[in-house]
Parts: sequence; C-alpha cells; structure tokens
Amino acid sequence: MINFFRKIRKKLADDNKPLKYMRYAIGEIVLVVIGILIALQINNWNEERKATIIEKNYVQSIYQDLKRDLRIVESNIEKLSYQYTIGITVLRALELKESAAIDSVTLTRRIGWDLSQIIPVERKKNTWDGLKVQGAETFIISDSLKGLLNSFYGAFDLHIERFNQLPKKVRQELRELTGTCHDGNSVQAIFENGIQFYGRSSPKLRYCILTNKNIPKLVGAISISSIVNIRLNKELKKEVEAVMSYMENQFNFLQKEI
Repeated sequence: MINFFRKIRKKLADDNKPLKYMRYAIGEIVLVVIGILIALQINNWNEERKATIIEKNYVQSIYQDLKRDLRIVESNIEKLSYQYTIGITVLRALELKESAAIDSVTLTRRIGWDLSQIIPVERKKNTWDGLKVQGAETFIISDSLKGLLNSFYGAFDLHIERFNQLPKKVRQELRELTGTCHDGNSVQAIFENGIQFYGRSSPKLRYCILTNKNIPKLVGAISISSIVNIRLNKELKKEVEAVMSYMENQFNFLQKEI
C-alpha cells in the first residue's frame, strides 16, 4: 500500500520540476506517518482482541463462582428456615407444655441435635478474590460489573462475619449445654442406633434437657437469629441474581451456560 502511495506521489512531483525535491521529501514524511499510524492501529486491534479474550475467560469463571455462591445462599435459607420452624415448635411445647403435640423424645432430639447444629455460613475464595489480590481487576473491562461484584461480595463477607459473631456461638452453647446432660447409656444408644435414637434410651437425659431453664432462652435466640439471617440471605440471593442477570445481558456467550 505504501508503494502505491509512493508511485502516485512521485508522479505528482515529476510534473513540477522546481518543486520535485520538496514534494518528494514531504511525501516521504507523509508515507512514514501513515505507516506508523497503520502499525499502531493494527497493534491496538490486537491488544483489544487479546483483552477481550482474557476478559471472556475471567467473566466465565466469575459467572461459575456466582452460580456456586447462589447455591450456598439458597442452602442457607433452607437450613435456617428449617431451624426456625423447629425452634417455634420447641418453644411452644416448652411454654405450653403441649406433650401431646410433641413427644419428649422428639423434643429432646430437636433441642439437642437439630437446633444446635452449626450451619456453616462461609464462602470459598474465587476468581474475583484472586484478581483483587493480584491488583488485576483491570482485566474486567466493565466498571459496572466490577462495582456489582464488589457490592455483592462485600455484603456477603459482612453477613458471614456477623453470623459467626452470635448465631454460631449460641448454637455452640446450646450443644454444650445439652451435652452435659448425657450419660454413658445415652451416648452408646445413639452410636448403635443413629441420631434418631437421641434421648430415647435415657430418662435422665430427657429430664435434664427439658428442665434446664437456660434452654428456652437459647432456643429463642436461635429462632430470632434464624429470622434475621433468612432475611439477609434472601437479600443476598436477590443481589447475586442481579449480578448474574447483568452479566447474561452484557455477555452473550454466557447464555450457553444458563
């Protein structure tokens, strides 16, 4: 292409002998500038293509991480809802002495096992975490996406921190408290028959759990914390779904992964 322009420029210069040298010199400069601009443009295209490929790979990985996080949040909602339902049933049975509504064996198992189970509210390190640690967030070109990711994971981490400060501690305390009511017979019976046998073989265990004045307080605390954390997890679910929806609309290749 440069040779083509050079021939045209030489012909024009030859038509006017006095200005031949000047035209030739200016033409050479123009051709050099054009060549540089073309080379820069080609280089820019290549760099943009490389950046797009890199972003695509990271976007796909981040999207898969978000799908996993959504499953974690949904699982938390399910487990917390289950504990809330059990907590209300236990409190009513303890307060109203409705022995017909729930037998002492079931009540003991729900207090000593179901309610005291520690729900692991946590998340694994992911692609976005890695990019931030490396200071490589620029691989994600979209500033809007970066803002959404920071907002969601910031809220997620804060929720985990708050959850571990109180609800986890309360469940642990309830488990330790009911654990002091066990004797050798009850522990052996649970080992031999499974957790569904919790409290069936030991009247002492049932009496100890059902008469402890601190247990209703702990059950109430767990029920309240379940309500709060269900709401927080539902908000997290909406936020992660919003991030995923934004990504699906912005990156057509993600439609194949839905």
